Amino acid sequence: MSDNSVFMRYRERQRERAMERMGERENDMGAPFYSAEYKADTNTIRPMKRYRSLTPQDIMSELKKYVVGQDEACRQIAIMMYQHFHGHRSVGIMAGPTGSGKSYIAETLARLFPDVVSLRDVSNVTNDGWSGGKKVGTLFSGLKTGRGINHGIAPLVVLDECDKLFSPKINSGGENVSESVQAEFLSVVHGCELDVKNNKESDTIDTGKCSILFAGAFEKRAMAVAHKESGSSIGFGANHEKVQSYTKDITMEDIHEAGCITELCGRINKLICLAKMDEGIFRRMLDDDSCGPLCELQGEFGLTINLSDEKKEEIAREAWETGLGVRGLKNRLRSYIDEAIWEDCGTDLVDVC
Repeated sequence: MSDNSVFMRYRERQRERAMERMGERENDMGAPFYSAEYKADTNTIRPMKRYRSLTPQDIMSELKKYVVGQDEACRQIAIMMYQHFHGHRSVGIMAGPTGSGKSYIAETLARLFPDVVSLRDVSNVTNDGWSGGKKVGTLFSGLKTGRGINHGIAPLVVLDECDKLFSPKINSGGENVSESVQAEFLSVVHGCELDVKNNKESDTIDTGKCSILFAGAFEKRAMAVAHKESGSSIGFGANHEKVQSYTKDITMEDIHEAGCITELCGRINKLICLAKMDEGIFRRMLDDDSCGPLCELQGEFGLTINLSDEKKEEIAREAWETGLGVRGLKNRLRSYIDEAIWEDCGTDLVDVC
């Protein structure tokens, strides 16, 4: 079978699944994406043209079609988006364990509102004047806040991997360069005129019109809190059970202890904590035939994946025990796909008992 025919079959299967999930309503272009009449595949979401007509409940309802087990986080994100659409700027931070859905929530927002939400990785931002890495100003390149912005709504910028940015980094001279980089963020987060590049042309944006949402795992700090809560693990009567991080929500004091400078902490007005996923939630994801990781990979590869109940329970348990979360689920599923393709590169079925 040629590569082209495999690709065409894959695209056709994607279209078929999209039509099934939309309930064969391809002619109903007037239904809003948040209504019960409109069911969209993650690859067919159309941008809304009247964002200000959405209620927080509308936004949360759409998020929950794709995000499992994080209802409270989705509720708070929906409120933040609603306020942003109505001109109320926010600076928030989304904290939660690895694999709990932080990046996925941000990516979903960017698919729902592609002309408003922008995702940027801040893990390797360096000081102005230093060589290598991104600078604070480059995180806002390509954005506009003046005339001509879409729907009259300024950007909402998600700054992912912020725990890497906050983590102390000491140079040979004993200086914490992480604090220096954070200090450059202060004026941006507070609101300032920032020179940026838009299509290789110089432009100026007003960051005071942008909402900003940091996102990070803060795993080391969460583990330190868990150890403190569990008591000593040394000596007679010590607790020798394996300590699990994120047994309780992280606080702004914890984020400060993780390295976020006081001045920046003071400018963050929303803390959105994601719950730690348990084995039951991962099991629910594998049973979700509308938007879970199983469905996502089936659409990506144009395959049908059959898993026995026993195998689903095994994968869910492994995702919980390893702490890899949703990424662990998808990695295991990809390994089954790899094996099936190795055995028969023309297959459209992955059967795992």
